[in-house]
Amino acid sequence: MRLTLVGADVEENLGMGMIAAAATGAGHRVEVLGFNESAQILDLAGRIASSGPEVVGLAAQFQHRGLDFLSLATALRKSGFRGHITAGGHFATMGYASVLAGRYGVDSVVLYDGEDTIIDLLAALAAERSLTDVAGIAFRNAGGAVVRTAPRCLPQDLDTLPIAQRYRPHTRHMRIPFVPVSGSRGCWASCSFCSITTVLRDARAHGAHGKLLRLRSPQDVAAEMAVLGRAVGGSAIFCFHDENFLLPRPADSLARVEAIKRYLDDAGVERAAFVGKCRPDTLTPDLARGLAELGVIRLYVGVENASQRGADHLNRRVAVASMGQALDACSEAGIVPCYNLLLFEPETSLCDVAENIAFMRRHAEIPVNFCRAEPYLGTPLHHKLAQAGKLSGSFLGWDYRLADDRAELLFRISSAAFRERNFANDGVANRYMGLNYSCGVLDWFYRVGDIRKERLRERAHDLTKNISLDTAELLEQALDLAAQLDPHDDDRVARETARLGLRVAASDRIWHAALDALMSDLRAFAATGRRREGAPRRPAGQIVRAAQGAAFAGWLALWAPGCNGCNGSALGLPPDGGRNDATPDYLVNDPLPPDAGRPDQGRDSMVVDPVPPPDAGRPDARPDYMIADMLPYDSGPRDAGASKDAFSPVSDPPPPAGGALSSARGELSPAAAEGGASWADTTPRRSPRARDLPLCLPPEIRVEGEWMGSVVHVCLAGADEPITIRWQSEGDVTGTDRHVIWTPSSDEDQLNVAVRSREGVAVAELRLGQVRGRRG
Repeated sequence: MRLTLVGADVEENLGMGMIAAAATGAGHRVEVLGFNESAQILDLAGRIASSGPEVVGLAAQFQHRGLDFLSLATALRKSGFRGHITAGGHFATMGYASVLAGRYGVDSVVLYDGEDTIIDLLAALAAERSLTDVAGIAFRNAGGAVVRTAPRCLPQDLDTLPIAQRYRPHTRHMRIPFVPVSGSRGCWASCSFCSITTVLRDARAHGAHGKLLRLRSPQDVAAEMAVLGRAVGGSAIFCFHDENFLLPRPADSLARVEAIKRYLDDAGVERAAFVGKCRPDTLTPDLARGLAELGVIRLYVGVENASQRGADHLNRRVAVASMGQALDACSEAGIVPCYNLLLFEPETSLCDVAENIAFMRRHAEIPVNFCRAEPYLGTPLHHKLAQAGKLSGSFLGWDYRLADDRAELLFRISSAAFRERNFANDGVANRYMGLNYSCGVLDWFYRVGDIRKERLRERAHDLTKNISLDTAELLEQALDLAAQLDPHDDDRVARETARLGLRVAASDRIWHAALDALMSDLRAFAATGRRREGAPRRPAGQIVRAAQGAAFAGWLALWAPGCNGCNGSALGLPPDGGRNDATPDYLVNDPLPPDAGRPDQGRDSMVVDPVPPPDAGRPDARPDYMIADMLPYDSGPRDAGASKDAFSPVSDPPPPAGGALSSARGELSPAAAEGGASWADTTPRRSPRARDLPLCLPPEIRVEGEWMGSVVHVCLAGADEPITIRWQSEGDVTGTDRHVIWTPSSDEDQLNVAVRSREGVAVAELRLGQVRGRRG
């Protein structure tokens, strides 16, 4: 049969690759397509429908992408596709009953691990047999009822699973091949917000028995790494997409990495670096030093919340002291660390936030991001809030209100003011995490003693520290607003939030300029610096047999040549520095996928899911994203028409009433839906937060610009409700409405806008690299 797999693709989707390998090994033809944003839905639907596969598999891992995948399924049906649509991944597994409700056109869901299940599912479809005998799925039968079949045990020996099929050229970071790999599945912890352990425990509860932590043998994972490493030239950065790179006991962790490294050495991999993630209580100073010597260059350390109350509420079972010790151990050993804070959780207080700010200041040399803990479907956090009657939304994403009014207000202020900074693909938070990673790559792969490299590292250290301290300072300002403002004075809260948002955007301009300059110098060094090379060895016979025995040959020829960033639009990677002509050459820490930044999802940053719509359908519909972000620093770009040497406060009046506000955007009447089709066509409604506090429904906006000679014509799109607008730039801005003409003051200039509606505030940024066309 012909199978088309569709899923997120940023660092290569190894889950899709393993499903593809399993299906290919069973004699089926497989195509893999990347799907990173909703704008791709119509094109993907048309491409798939025209190619005519018998089966489409949707790799629906992320709750916040659930609407996108279900909209794609609906678009496929509307385009005339009548084949079988199956879905898999964390979101699809935990929400299978809703996914199969009938309105989206999905026929089945592969539950939990899918390598064996997909083979049986394809065989049954090819033979036109009933799906009842296919273990490990749920499906909608001829009568429309959702049926769950017999459980399928999770595979215990990961060495027996197929090697992930690589389906597009690998990327390079600082000219070094970047190779994602998977060495384990699962986690032994029980954090209340984690969807990964939730899926594992759900599998056990339904009879799909298996260990919470399953490991590939060091020899097996190293054999795959060796084949891939030699295929790309002998040196590579191996990024482990494991929930935990380290094991509970430090001695076991060191022995495992030593075994992998020894095998790579014997197989002729000249120089290998490792990137992974760990819990802070698994890392000691001695272990960090040992790992650094073996080539571990970066660790994402799961701090999550640096208030002991907050950590306990999230069931982290980690002392705050050990969090700081783990970060210090990395830094002292020469490993580049980064971390995230789930700053907001249901019981957060302003004191908890203050403790997290103090932690950020103590570790200012380490990049950090922060957001809210989200109640992913089926997690203990989700169940707890549901039982208390505190959830709103739907299976496409749940929302809740923090118990403390002031803490909830702080969350809303942060969500409105700092989204661009923390969670834009090319936002400051992602870029400064990428900066430190890039320095780690240069340290490991380029010659020691080069004074240029040392100076670049010093600059990166200073810039990182300044951005972190700036983040702490502005978070403190937001904290003061939440503590001091009258929470029922909607106009004052909105006004101060808009002012803070514009200060954030003004600060971003300064940090982006510094990041642009330093990243340019890092790339220049990588282009001219002398590489540190190990002595190549003859590959062991076992490696040769592994390469010959695995069905590598076809895709290895495609994958091995690689590309320096590849096609950003295809991979979903932001262009470095916001320039259209640039390609990323560093590890991107994107926020868009959720599940606490778990490594198997291909990104390692944190996300707050959208305030969910109660339904979904139209391919062009957008989810209601409420993203909790962090904040930057106060600086001096002027508002349009203001003095160059002073920040002009926002003085816009409240938005006009303009009639009743609607929470729906262009919902189609039943008569407007596809005539005669069984696939309902509805636009999702936006779900406002509780209206007892301000900022309950921020407007959805985007800024677009196009060069017209030496000026930029700018359009503010979105926000159908009545709004007031404030533009800000170092250069000149003519006009005050949705359409303005911007004359940038320099190549580093940035245009910012604050938008207020009756129910919220939004701030957006436009960098010159994001402007269409060319300057005349």
